[in-house]
Amino acid sequence: MNKHPEMELSFDAIFEFTTMGMALISLEGHWLKMNRSLCDIVGYSERELLTTQMKSLIEPNQVRRIERIMKNLLGGELPSYQETISILHKNLSLLSVDWRMSIIRDADSRPQAFIVQVKVVSQQSDMARKLAESEQRYKSLIEHNPAGILTCDIHGRIQGVNPAMERILGYSEEELLSQFIHHIFLQNNTRYESAAGILMQNDNYMLVFQQESGERIELGVKNVPIIVNDKLDGVYLIAKDITQFNRDRESLRVAQQDLHDTVRRQQGMTLKFRKINGNFIHTLCDGELLYRLGFKPSHILGNTLHDIWPAFLASYIETYYHRAWNGEENVMFEATFRGITYFTSLRPIMENERMVEVIGSCVDITERKRMETELRETKELLESVINNTTDAICVLDLNERVISINAAHEQIFGWSQAELADRTLPIYPDYLEKERKDMYNELRLGKQITGMESVRLRKDGQLIHVSITKTPIRNEKGDIFGFAGITRDITERKQTEELLRKSDKLSVAGQLAAGLAHEIRNPLTSLRGFLQLLQHDLKDKKHYFDIMLSELDRINFIVSEFLVIAKPEAITYKKSDLVTILQSVIALLDTQAVLCNVQLVLEFQSDIPEITCSEMHLKQLFINLIKNAMEAMPKDGQIKLVISLHGNDQIRVRTQDNGCGIPEERLKRLGEPFYTTKEKGTGLGLMMCFKIVEAHKGTMTIQSQVGYGTTIDVFLPTYTGEHN
Repeated sequence: MNKHPEMELSFDAIFEFTTMGMALISLEGHWLKMNRSLCDIVGYSERELLTTQMKSLIEPNQVRRIERIMKNLLGGELPSYQETISILHKNLSLLSVDWRMSIIRDADSRPQAFIVQVKVVSQQSDMARKLAESEQRYKSLIEHNPAGILTCDIHGRIQGVNPAMERILGYSEEELLSQFIHHIFLQNNTRYESAAGILMQNDNYMLVFQQESGERIELGVKNVPIIVNDKLDGVYLIAKDITQFNRDRESLRVAQQDLHDTVRRQQGMTLKFRKINGNFIHTLCDGELLYRLGFKPSHILGNTLHDIWPAFLASYIETYYHRAWNGEENVMFEATFRGITYFTSLRPIMENERMVEVIGSCVDITERKRMETELRETKELLESVINNTTDAICVLDLNERVISINAAHEQIFGWSQAELADRTLPIYPDYLEKERKDMYNELRLGKQITGMESVRLRKDGQLIHVSITKTPIRNEKGDIFGFAGITRDITERKQTEELLRKSDKLSVAGQLAAGLAHEIRNPLTSLRGFLQLLQHDLKDKKHYFDIMLSELDRINFIVSEFLVIAKPEAITYKKSDLVTILQSVIALLDTQAVLCNVQLVLEFQSDIPEITCSEMHLKQLFINLIKNAMEAMPKDGQIKLVISLHGNDQIRVRTQDNGCGIPEERLKRLGEPFYTTKEKGTGLGLMMCFKIVEAHKGTMTIQSQVGYGTTIDVFLPTYTGEHN
């Protein structure tokens, strides 16, 4: 208004001097400015009105309506408003006025204030007033109706549209006026040839309107004729946008069809039932399984369980129906009919804590049951084989932890399933740690280990010989998720092989001993004969002859022992003093010990009892042990023989030296023929020692440490019974 002062002056002049009451009202409903005519109409001065709100002049029953009209004007839903209303005069009388209200907006279309025009109509005739009210009601009905209303003449020419129709079609009233309805509406995507095709519709029907954007709107339409002077003057087309409704209805139809097709074509079966008059009545049942059972939906719907199934099966199923109807969740059961086994899951459907119906889902598990039976039988067979085999079987995970073992594994190694579960196997000796790592690295690469021979540790600490077969376990994708091992105890086989090997060597030794014995005995016999002849001529040298004869007898005894290897002979046992036997052995070897700078020491208890033995064999035993010790001794060494009681029924003879010692790996093979630690030895001497001790029902153990010497313990029984 500042840009056009002459217009502002003109407006003020009209505002002030018009006979119609005029006022400006704030958006909040306060009086801002009014002319003298308005003050004269209501009886209040300008100052009095400026201190009040507009609604204080409105008759109380119409205040809420005027406030709603103001809100619609602000929201742009109404361009203006005109109506005959009642207002309060200062003297509290009611005045009937023509009330007109609109919005003043700025250049940016922002609302600034309301402008009101008031004209007293109380002087008009009742007929004119009623006519005006009727026109207002009619206009209000058309303007504020949420349904779209289009007015046309009998030729179909559009004469008016209400705001709702403008919003529905997307065009203003000015753009639609004078157009023919059959030019803008379609039916079944086809234009009407004339307006009569639309105007002659009696029932509800549908029209299609294509907006400028190309989007099509579907309208539900009802025709209302306009009668003037008993003649058809035109038609109201009352329309409602049903585009979304139709889309929703179509989506619902498609969804219902999809659901029906899904239920019908599913491999299983879906059912519903309700409890009516104490019976379970099926309200839905369909699916491929239903047809495989020999039924159709018509056989099930509306029928009870006893109408459908044999009595025994109906009673069985009915117990589960009762549980589901009583509100139990996830009721499940299996049933078999006509060779088909199916699994059913029931779930109750509640509304407002009231049972409405129960829905069930069924699947055919015939093939699964058959496979379960086969798997169970296979599992039982495998478990029987695994548990009854004499081989140890163990299953491990990827971390080498035990998943399961069989009974043979417990018997062979001593650990139970509970002791080994989720643990690594404790059967590997420390010195085989590298072998264990290499073996499992091979398995992780997918390789199989077959027939590998090694040793393993039992729970009691004993080492056993085993043959091992291990394979990786794979899942259906081929990924390795564990290891299976089969272990066979071959300790007895190894011992048998060892005995056979020693037997072969003994056989060779026997053949050699027999040959040597015959070759040596003949010259020994001649020497002994000549010594006896010379003994009579050199009587002053008799002492030397006795020694020589004694030594020849000992050589002859040794030769006889060679024959024992080849052909066992009866040994004569008698009671002897073990201390005396060892004293004579030391006396015999003392000279050789002095030459070797070795000191022989004999220690014994005073209460050593006599034993039943072969004196010659025991002498040979300890001579061999002492000579072996002297040969392993450095200069200035010492060999100590200690005789002591061991328990109540044994005597222990310990031969202890401080020689060079024997490596641990060689200790295991001592006693084998032709196995020796000496450069020129044959291994027969120690073998004979073991054989002599064994013949006396005793035992011999050897302990040695390289650099510290060797200790040999001979344990002989003290019993005096006869030897066989």
